[in-house]
Amino acid sequence: MTCWEAIQSVFAEEAGVLTTEQVVQRIYANHPDKPWKPVTISCQLIGLSINHASSRHYPSTRQHASLFSLGNGRYRRWNPEQDGTWALTDDGVRLVDEGGDAVSAADEPQIIAAAEETSLSLERDLERSLVNNLDQLEPGLKLYSTEGVVGQQLETGVVGRLDLLAVDANGDFVVIELKAGRADDKVCGQILRYMGWVKREIAGERRVRGIVVASDFSEALKYAVQAMPDVRLKRYEVRFTFADIQ
Repeated sequence: MTCWEAIQSVFAEEAGVLTTEQVVQRIYANHPDKPWKPVTISCQLIGLSINHASSRHYPSTRQHASLFSLGNGRYRRWNPEQDGTWALTDDGVRLVDEGGDAVSAADEPQIIAAAEETSLSLERDLERSLVNNLDQLEPGLKLYSTEGVVGQQLETGVVGRLDLLAVDANGDFVVIELKAGRADDKVCGQILRYMGWVKREIAGERRVRGIVVASDFSEALKYAVQAMPDVRLKRYEVRFTFADIQ
């Protein structure tokens, strides 16, 4: 039995809402040998959720989607008549209409401010660029991947969603936090939470350090990282390239 099949077995007996922690507990009750780590179960829950934005990172699991994400690590069975049909598009996971076309963001219930959308778009572009070129950020850096869990938009279920988790040339862990534009000292608490979670849940005795990637950094943040030797700041620069079409 695979992890996603074990999850589906849990929901086959539950018509209500379950948290990630409750799913883990029920799976471990059915499988006392605990063949899957909590982080693996958490990621597979995302992959099985038809409407979860990060399910696109788990295509082999998403093809078996049978759950609906309610946010904050809560899930229930997916009811197409009630919840609608969702599909992967260039803009992420979108609700589709009866004709099979993706509903535009303007027609969806939630309204996203233009500035926020631009920021999210830039962060997504930055993320995609980094995933394919982690070696440019630091030689030997590779995206974390094990047991079907990928270190991109890694859902911790406790401290939030981690942008990127990588492994360096020495086999140690590197938490990468991405910020579109300028980063301030608020990012310190965020990346330290992620680093603490990785240390407790994944790393064991291996070192965990962090990198904040942004276009600029506040003076307060620069002072703050002086007291955090395991956190570094990396500035990104946007460059345009042009090509002739005709």
